[in-house]
Amino acid sequence: DVVGPIAVGDREAEIFLGREVVQRREVSERTAELVDTELKRLLGEAYERARVILTEHRDQLDRLAAALLERETLDREEVDLVVAGRTLPPLMPPSVPPAPASASPAEAGKDKAAARGPVLGSPPPEPAGA
Repeated sequence: DVVGPIAVGDREAEIFLGREVVQRREVSERTAELVDTELKRLLGEAYERARVILTEHRDQLDRLAAALLERETLDREEVDLVVAGRTLPPLMPPSVPPAPASASPAEAGKDKAAARGPVLGSPPPEPAGA
């Protein structure tokens, strides 16, 4: 609130990574100092607030980290359970569709080959009268 709603910065973006040797100032030195001071104050307050929140909720953060190390991903319901201090349901192994029963491995190989179709495709049609 010290500076108010102003736009400070370059109006034109630099083409190169380096700055030009001579640059024109768009704000006074005093305004630039006010902006820097206010920015440092706002960032300091935000940092301190984040630190306090993380410190106060450290147990929840540790439980969440452990659950993520175990499962890698959590959905919203699982995050809610972890944060509330409840136990997550056991992991279910991925369901694998049952393999079709076949009489022998040789027949299974024939079935797969028949399902793929011919290796080279169908022969071209013969011209009429050939």
